[in-house]
Amino acid sequence: MRRPGSRRPIVAGVPPCADLLRAGAIGLVIALTGCAALPGAVQAPPASATATSGAPATSVAPTPSPSASVRPDSPVKPERPVKPTDRRSSAQRNRAFTVDGIPVISKQHPINAGYRRSSVTAPYGRTRQAQAALGRMIAAARAKGVRLRVRSGYRSYAEQAQILRVKIRQYGSESLARRYNAAPGRSEHHTGLAVDLWDGVTWGVGVRNTRAGRWLWANAWRCGFILRYPAGKERITGYAFEPWHYRYVGTGTAKAFGPTTTRTLEEYLGLA
Repeated sequence: MRRPGSRRPIVAGVPPCADLLRAGAIGLVIALTGCAALPGAVQAPPASATATSGAPATSVAPTPSPSASVRPDSPVKPERPVKPTDRRSSAQRNRAFTVDGIPVISKQHPINAGYRRSSVTAPYGRTRQAQAALGRMIAAARAKGVRLRVRSGYRSYAEQAQILRVKIRQYGSESLARRYNAAPGRSEHHTGLAVDLWDGVTWGVGVRNTRAGRWLWANAWRCGFILRYPAGKERITGYAFEPWHYRYVGTGTAKAFGPTTTRTLEEYLGLA
């Protein structure tokens, strides 16, 4: 139990999301248990455009036991003796393939039109946890003079199908369109955990060179978000580099990624 007035530990020498909100306060230390969410994130209209501690070593290796599910904020990922396998039938795809409590929706692990999110907020369709964390992240960025705008968040199955159709016509190539645009049932935007962020001015791959893009890559993990589709990892994620697409995984899990990393969720979960 932490004594009143004691400082909170800093992970790897980097302040967490809540401490970013207090940056700039000189000579004043305020003990907080977390940062409060903003009333709501700025939501643009739907866009047509759019990733151990182990026991002491012994001479006999212990028999591995099945991995237990962990909360998204748990800092320790259980060891896994074998690669997780998606054993859902087509009928069971009304729920997401889940590894260590983390839902995975991708080209390799789709869901069907019967999938439903949990703990949904209004009016943006994100989960309560993701919405609260997004509010903290936007406030933390603002404290550093960085503006974050939401370009796209939750999308329904039908909306994703419409987006892909439009993009195939625009690109003139279905294979090229599918590098950046998921088919319905294969988009993280169905979960209410993913969000596309920008500065309100520069869109596309150029987001990575904006103040918003650079700040997100270095700091989003502190608030529980990770860059979902890093550069050079298309073979693993199935999608080309998207410097705007961030996925909420919880602060505990995000610590395993840290700043400016190209680690993918598939690599973290042992799927790649």
